[in-house]
Amino acid sequence: MELDNEIRRHIYTIPPLVRSAYGDIQSDCRSTVEKFSNRAVRQVILTGCGYSYAACLAARDYIQARTHLPVTVLPTIEVARFSDLSGDFLSNTLLVAISNSGMVSRVNEALAVYEKHGAITLGITSNQTAQIAQYCRYLLPVQIPPMERPLPLRGYALTELALMSLGDALALERGTTTPCEIGRAEEQMLRSMEELEASLPAIDRVVRDYALHCREFEAFEFIGSGYERGPAFLGKIEMMGQAGVMATDEDAEQWLHCNFFLAAPEQIGTMLFFAAGSRASSRTAEALEYMEHLKRPVCVVTDGSVKAGGGTAAVVFVPALSHLNAGIVEMVPPSLLAGYLCQLRGEVYSRGFRNQWAIFRDGRGTTKSRLVIE
Repeated sequence: MELDNEIRRHIYTIPPLVRSAYGDIQSDCRSTVEKFSNRAVRQVILTGCGYSYAACLAARDYIQARTHLPVTVLPTIEVARFSDLSGDFLSNTLLVAISNSGMVSRVNEALAVYEKHGAITLGITSNQTAQIAQYCRYLLPVQIPPMERPLPLRGYALTELALMSLGDALALERGTTTPCEIGRAEEQMLRSMEELEASLPAIDRVVRDYALHCREFEAFEFIGSGYERGPAFLGKIEMMGQAGVMATDEDAEQWLHCNFFLAAPEQIGTMLFFAAGSRASSRTAEALEYMEHLKRPVCVVTDGSVKAGGGTAAVVFVPALSHLNAGIVEMVPPSLLAGYLCQLRGEVYSRGFRNQWAIFRDGRGTTKSRLVIE
């Protein structure tokens, strides 16, 4: 069955986009970090909303490993409204807040609050003339080449690349890595993108067939642990925002404590992210066994030798995964799934901002909220 859609077309541009942008983003990150090299960074907080938050989740482990700094990912409302601002530790805190539009109210509020209390504030955006520039001390622009429709996927991929490159630049400044090590990471990422591009047709076929199997389902789950939590979160928001279907994301441990008990397991589409080299791989393998026991229709995304048990799982094989590339490589299967389900179900992305959803056409729910700066 021949199927095509805008999400699919965007996904096929990701590998060449990352390859072409890598050098410029690395250079921009080094220049940005040099601007606050006189400030001793002791901790890093990453924040954003939606796709930006997904990128933070995927990048945290890499930045922490590179810099040897504690790195925390927090929702923007937690940063803006519930941070402990009483001590002097904020002067050594780097807050990295992401908004591709540069207009998201909670992102700007978080930056403003932390700037007011003496933190090092860095905004990442593709719109450097937007409001975000007013609220942060430093700005890292990420240029996203346009396509026929500005879906968030290309922005997510380049944001992920920017966060990785920021980690490299911080690590160089701190002396926790070397130019040679960064060069090897670049070679690994570029090779990974070549492998991803070559494997896209095979990935596409498996996901398309899985979408045909799940086309009538009303609930989906995306399970990923550690650096695979980012792709899981992205899968959830793609499914809800684009396909209009209820979805959730979880890590393998919490899934076994909670989601295992959901009724009608045969009707819950489940995508499990399973990097063979992840420290969570043994627990992910156990989760898969229980999913198959429930006869969950599981789609496993893996770079390993996973075999479906009992005929209940589809397997999507992807290039070798690590905390460097998983956020970009593993964005592909859930995005393709959302695109195919939109097409098969006759859904319009974001409900077309029509009828009761028209109130969001001007972005008022996310970009016109009152800022509280205390």
